[in-house]
Amino acid sequence: MNFLKQVATYLHRAYAGDLHRFCIVFPNVRAGLFFRKYLASSTDRTPVFRSLESLMEEVSGLTQADNLSLIFDLFQAFKLHKTTGESFDDFYFWGEMLLEDFDDVDKNLTDARDLFRNVSDLKEIDAAFDYMTNDQKEVIRRFWQNFNVGAGGMLKTEFSAIWQLLYPIYETFKQRLKAKSLGYGGMIQREAVDLIREHSLCEKYVFIGFNALTRCESLFFDTLQKQNRAIFFWDYDDYYIENDWHEAGKFMRENIQKFPSEKNFHISTRNLENPAKHIEIISVPSVTGQAKLAAQLLETILTHDEDDLDLNRVAVVLPDEYLLLPVLSSLPASARDINITMGYPFTCTPANSFFERLSALQQRVRPYADGARFYHDDVIMLLHHPYIQEIIPDEANSIIKSIVEYNRIYVCAAELAKHELLQLIFMQCTNARDFSQYLLDIFSKIITIYETLNLKPETLNFKPETLNLELETCHSALQRIHDVLATDGINMELRVFSRLLRKNFASLKIPFVGEPLKGLQLMGMLETRALGFDHVIIMSMNEGIFPGKSVKQSFMPYNLRKGFGLPTTEQRDSISAYHFYRLIQRSTDIRLIYNSAATDHNTGEMSRFLSQLIYEPIFNAQQRNTTFSVNHERAKPIVKERTDDVRRILNMYLSETDDRKWLSPSAINNYLDCRLKFYFRYIEGLKEKDEVTDEVDYSVFGKLLHRTMEQIYKPYLNTEITPEILTKLQYNKQSIQDALYRAFAKDYFYTEHVADSDITGRNIIIREVLLKYIMRILEVDKNIAPFTILSLEKRLNVSVPINNEGYSTHINMSGFVDRIDQTHNGLRIIDYKTGNAQRSFSGIADLFDRNKTGNHAVMQTLLYACMVSILRESRVGEGLPSSELYIMKNLFKDDFDPRINISRKPPINNYFDVADEFEKELNQLLSEMFLSDVPFTQTENSKRCQNCAYVNICRR
Repeated sequence: MNFLKQVATYLHRAYAGDLHRFCIVFPNVRAGLFFRKYLASSTDRTPVFRSLESLMEEVSGLTQADNLSLIFDLFQAFKLHKTTGESFDDFYFWGEMLLEDFDDVDKNLTDARDLFRNVSDLKEIDAAFDYMTNDQKEVIRRFWQNFNVGAGGMLKTEFSAIWQLLYPIYETFKQRLKAKSLGYGGMIQREAVDLIREHSLCEKYVFIGFNALTRCESLFFDTLQKQNRAIFFWDYDDYYIENDWHEAGKFMRENIQKFPSEKNFHISTRNLENPAKHIEIISVPSVTGQAKLAAQLLETILTHDEDDLDLNRVAVVLPDEYLLLPVLSSLPASARDINITMGYPFTCTPANSFFERLSALQQRVRPYADGARFYHDDVIMLLHHPYIQEIIPDEANSIIKSIVEYNRIYVCAAELAKHELLQLIFMQCTNARDFSQYLLDIFSKIITIYETLNLKPETLNFKPETLNLELETCHSALQRIHDVLATDGINMELRVFSRLLRKNFASLKIPFVGEPLKGLQLMGMLETRALGFDHVIIMSMNEGIFPGKSVKQSFMPYNLRKGFGLPTTEQRDSISAYHFYRLIQRSTDIRLIYNSAATDHNTGEMSRFLSQLIYEPIFNAQQRNTTFSVNHERAKPIVKERTDDVRRILNMYLSETDDRKWLSPSAINNYLDCRLKFYFRYIEGLKEKDEVTDEVDYSVFGKLLHRTMEQIYKPYLNTEITPEILTKLQYNKQSIQDALYRAFAKDYFYTEHVADSDITGRNIIIREVLLKYIMRILEVDKNIAPFTILSLEKRLNVSVPINNEGYSTHINMSGFVDRIDQTHNGLRIIDYKTGNAQRSFSGIADLFDRNKTGNHAVMQTLLYACMVSILRESRVGEGLPSSELYIMKNLFKDDFDPRINISRKPPINNYFDVADEFEKELNQLLSEMFLSDVPFTQTENSKRCQNCAYVNICRR
């Protein structure tokens, strides 16, 4: 029989006729629900049920205030005594710590005046603290002796100044709260202790299943005991009670001696030593792997004992609440009835993620003369949120498309106001109160829209009841915070207010709807207090998770806490130990799972409690390791044959119809790199996803240079350019910068005009580098002048003849040539290169050999020369064409020469010197591409796959 049922049976037997005059008190509400069930089966005389927290509120006449109200009230008290003008922003980060310290002071009935005394004369200690033991006084003496040694540094001085103010702050703070009939946990307990003598709610109080008591709770119990109004029932095992070294029994040993149970109550207290107890410790090398393993264990339990299994005697305990979702999604189908006691963390809901995105939006907004502008990432993240995608998908996706298409880094509010909800979202908040109202308005609007839209459940990403709960929970919390802000008149930075909201939301839970006394119990560790189960699965049994990290931030130094008997690390560890051992003491089947994988947040170390089970002789704990079998199969080669559909697309490059396709030099280079890459890009039409670029990347850098040079030389098109003209251009730096800014406007910002203020961050460096390159190009051109520019960024469309085994046809080839000059030596075909290009190559045949490195830049400029030579009859220019590369990284060399050359040979001045060999190789390549049956296969050179856009498809 479990503990609660035994207590219920005893109370019914001993006090059946008087139970309606009793108040039965538990450490938590959950235990009371189970106890009520057991008692109801024996009697209809119903007692009063309370948790100790609610009972103390009732006795004290004070209501527990929420943390937000407490921190604001504490700040008001702080300002009355610390008049140096600290803002709430400065106060908040240590004000939270002070709240916890005051709570400890009151719960442990510490004399706050003595605690916050600055002891400069050590002789005061014996006189002032005569109620303490010698050991306590020695600890306090040691602290002040060490603190007062040596010169007083700035930190010591500041600590002393604040320390002396803490008692007046503490008193003022409590007075403010009491005037409003509010309190914090410790204050309520202290008040209840003073008033319990006169409290007459019930004739007797029955306290069941408690462990660690604060001094207030202990005195509360003691007062009722002396009035013969208290009955106590303790749940423990002799193993940790009789062994003084065992931390699980630290508090219980004191409790059962000071507040003994009734003599007639007998309960088994030797359960941990039961040889039939099955304990298994299992390691799993992942977080979600624990959830999968727990599901397998549950399936075994449920199917093995299917006939006589009481599901509410099976518990899955989650010390880490963030495992709740993985566990829920992994539960076996046989677990039909589930009772979730923990509540779903609000931080895991879409409502919380929506708040986070709104917060990020407001913290990066920029004010402009024409209104607020919002950062593109924040805008896109918000518009992708499920709420927005369900309410206004068309408007949201239209805005996203426009931002990406035009590379909008910061977007004007006016451009985003395409719906009344978006009008509310995309406005700037300047302070916390504005932001509070802003959030309230947005969540109110979303609630209203969902109510009026009456969307069908199957069209929603969430269940309607869940959606309503999370939105209403969020709205209620925001309304409370807004009311507090308005009442106390406190303002703060948005950053601090967001952190305050985040902390508040972290404590919110969305309750699950269900029958609490029916089905599999899915619980947090604290909900297990006083409850017992036959089958227990405890997850996340890792050091640092259970027990959790014991370090607690406090304004009070450790020695003072210890000297005044305030809680320390050791006590918190003992509480965790009791929860663990008490939970498993009556269970017959115990599975303990821990994550063995070391990560940033987990050491992979098993809990110390597991080590104790392994090494303590009374336990027979079995261990096993669960590992993942990872079979890394080599990716299968991908081969695309030339089907009728593929040939139809390829034939469009041979066609002269309106829907014909044009082959670019880049496409030829892609085919040489990898036939399959060409297939994906030009046959299937798979393109890389467009994204907004915050800073100028390599491709945009090249566009800016090309566009600026076009702007600079455009007025001189078909005009002879002399050294004098180029010198004037160099001196007119403002004109050059204007041309560069026009390029920024067109190719980066996609706007009509760009000012100095728009070029920010790393882009300032990009601007200066571009200006340096441009000036150097003008200097290089001055050394070649005079020349006449025949075309700038001109598209050439050429029909290139090919022959294959007697069959002749033409390929549609097209490309943009950066610049074509006419000089006294002939034509110069110029290509600007901002990347890692080389003008030297090993030979024409090697350019077409896909097994060799190749040279894309040389291939491209030779293809342009070939195309120009075909068009010579169309009066593109006179003279022999020469292919030249303006490679930016080589531009500043004294011996800079733009002409291409075969390794260790003179530069090629005339395309026709290599034309025969080049066009022969080109003919063979184009024939293979368009007239052969060669399939599209992957390259053998895996290095080419590293930066390929299709690497995830090929799984290389």
